[in-house]
Amino acid sequence: MTNPKENSGYSAPIVYKAFAVLQEVAKAQFELGVSDLSRQLNINKSTVFGITQALLDLGMLRQDDSKKFRLGPSLIQLGNQSLAGVSLRSIARPFMEKLGYEFSETVLLNRWDEYGITVIEKVASPGDLRISVAEGTRLPFFAGSAAKTFLAFLDESGQKRIIEKRELPKFTGNSLTDEQEYLAELRKVRQQGYATEFEEYIQGVNGISVPVFDPNSRLLVAVLWVVGFSSSFSPEKMRLAAIAAMEAAREISLLLGG
Repeated sequence: MTNPKENSGYSAPIVYKAFAVLQEVAKAQFELGVSDLSRQLNINKSTVFGITQALLDLGMLRQDDSKKFRLGPSLIQLGNQSLAGVSLRSIARPFMEKLGYEFSETVLLNRWDEYGITVIEKVASPGDLRISVAEGTRLPFFAGSAAKTFLAFLDESGQKRIIEKRELPKFTGNSLTDEQEYLAELRKVRQQGYATEFEEYIQGVNGISVPVFDPNSRLLVAVLWVVGFSSSFSPEKMRLAAIAAMEAAREISLLLGG
């Protein structure tokens, strides 16, 4: 078994062994059991047994009546999600470039989970003065208009539960920290189809964001977020950007449906 990090100065051996087990199951021409994996990987049987039980619990492996292993649904689902993310980014990028060129502002594509917002694609403003955000950046749960868009398309009980659990942060003096005011803003976002922010997340920065839906499930899969300095990204320019971004999001959604 090879260890890709053996000279890195940092090691988590059980993680590498678990990955080796998954690799061995994936490439095997015939289904393998604990003894087979122990022999082929040169790992003792008790360790292999413990690893496979954990992977079974996580749904990353499944086991038939003969106690042989195959890749499980959780691992396959993760792979599909990864491929879907690549497809979403490649489909969205031309529309993001068009928005960036038309409005001379930075355009971000974001996903959202229980830990916050992740930037999965970006197109920097073509102007000399620009907002720079790296792909892969994690942003706070309630960051700007993007968070409003993600939350707006949950049911109201879900919105209230999240807000009460996490509390609305005061990023700037313009941040909405009153629960009822924030919920009213979410209703407005859902009705008009886009969200706005006026220096609510970062002082001196305005933004608009729009939802991107999966055309089959109608679930929100991402948010397009256009951000710019408040000195140049005026309310009227934001309104026009929102209209253009909503049209871009509709086209992206149609293309995601294949």
